[in-house]
Amino acid sequence: MIFIDINIFIDRIEFNIFDLKQQQKKDILQDKILVPKSFNIGDKLNYIRKYMVILIKQYKIEKAYVNIEDGIGIEVIDIVKMEGIVEELLSNCGVKKCK
Repeated sequence: MIFIDINIFIDRIEFNIFDLKQQQKKDILQDKILVPKSFNIGDKLNYIRKYMVILIKQYKIEKAYVNIEDGIGIEVIDIVKMEGIVEELLSNCGVKKCK
């Protein structure tokens, strides 16, 4: 089963894609999406959506776990929007979200 672990920060999304078979974890890809500061929130969400769709389809991701940054302060609204777009995308692509 292909699994993705997603960590959402205000300026980036870090992720780790791995294959989980018989309690063995094999790393496939560990990277991050840097969100351009010059983009407005709508463009940031669109950028994240396009990038994540490519990852989900390319690696045939089946399950996901999403974390958000602690202590985000005043930027809480933007990070909640980023989390929402990621969760909506996972749902639309048939990826099961783990808690």
